[in-house]
Amino acid sequence: MLELLQELYNTLGIDAVANIGDLVGIVSTLVLVGAGSAQIFGSKEDKSTPKELEEEISSKIESEKEETTTPVTKEIEPSVAEVITEEEPAPLETEKVDEGPSWSERLKKGLSRSRSQVWGKMGGLFKGKGLSDEDLEEIEELLYGADIGPKTAMELTEALTEKAKDEEFGEKEFKNFLHQFLKEKMEPVQAGVDLSLYEFNPENKGKTKVIMVVGVNGAGKTTTIGKLATKLTQQGAKVVVGACDTFRAAAVDQLQVWCDRSGATMIRAKEGANPSGVGYDALQTALNEEADYCILDTAGRLHTKGNLMEELTKSKNVLKKLDETAPHHTLLVIDAITGQNAIRQAEEFNKALDLSGLIFTKCDGSSKAGSAISIVQSLQVPITYIGVGESVEDLNIFDLDEYLNALLDL
Repeated sequence: MLELLQELYNTLGIDAVANIGDLVGIVSTLVLVGAGSAQIFGSKEDKSTPKELEEEISSKIESEKEETTTPVTKEIEPSVAEVITEEEPAPLETEKVDEGPSWSERLKKGLSRSRSQVWGKMGGLFKGKGLSDEDLEEIEELLYGADIGPKTAMELTEALTEKAKDEEFGEKEFKNFLHQFLKEKMEPVQAGVDLSLYEFNPENKGKTKVIMVVGVNGAGKTTTIGKLATKLTQQGAKVVVGACDTFRAAAVDQLQVWCDRSGATMIRAKEGANPSGVGYDALQTALNEEADYCILDTAGRLHTKGNLMEELTKSKNVLKKLDETAPHHTLLVIDAITGQNAIRQAEEFNKALDLSGLIFTKCDGSSKAGSAISIVQSLQVPITYIGVGESVEDLNIFDLDEYLNALLDL
């Protein structure tokens, strides 16, 4: 209305700026005139008094004044709301973490050399036409080269010779037969594994399980202990690790790093200290703190040194002063690359320490992963864990069917 009033001023040639006061005056005059006219003509519909009309007009003018003085706010408010809506973060979506290959895939990849260089070549010989003398010789060479052991190799060769007479016995039938043959050799022994090695049971919390880990230098013993401690602490178990390989400072430092990462307690002594004394202190600490597991590293001596085997026996026996049932597990770490020599290692350690389980490592770097079969059969000691790489995830529970499926590509 101010704009209309200003245009009227301009039209009339009045040199003035329209304002609210002018508008109020003009409107009031018009109202009074209108009211007077209504009374003159006897309007019966509008009975409002001039005072009431004036108050009503004033109210309308005040309302219009507010609208005139606050247009920017009304225009900005919606845009501000729009801006806030636009900047409001969208609901966070659950980020998909790439967990990498599954354990079955890791195992299959790790056993690829054994599969392609031994069992794959053997399978290619079975074409449903029987086996020639040359084929039989090649099978024997492959089996002995895989360090499967002379007894197992002979039994398998005889069984395959008979099976190959069937014209329908091809590569697929060969793999299925071999899976069943090897499973029958290993399954009775594997059934005796103590599940407490794999899974921490909260119901047994505070009942310390002692695990003594042995093996020659280079087999991956210290790294394996670090991975095992990590797996157990991840399940909520309290773990104490004893660094009893006191003659190798580097091994102790390496174990310290693993313990720091996993949250396990580390017991170590000065270089050259008595190994059995460190084991004793570690177990004492584990018992005092009511730890769930006490894992003991040991000197990685060559199995051919008789006096060193005696030292390991002493380390084992001294634990019985604190717990007559300790150690509850004595595990031998075996490097798959050593092949037939791994069998001799296992025999010596088993004779001195009465092994309860084996940990088969570095299967990804050798075509001799099949030597696990002959070791289990000859010692009647089960494989508890198998390793196919450097990371924690590359060490896992030894599952016989998984192992054979990966080895034979089934």
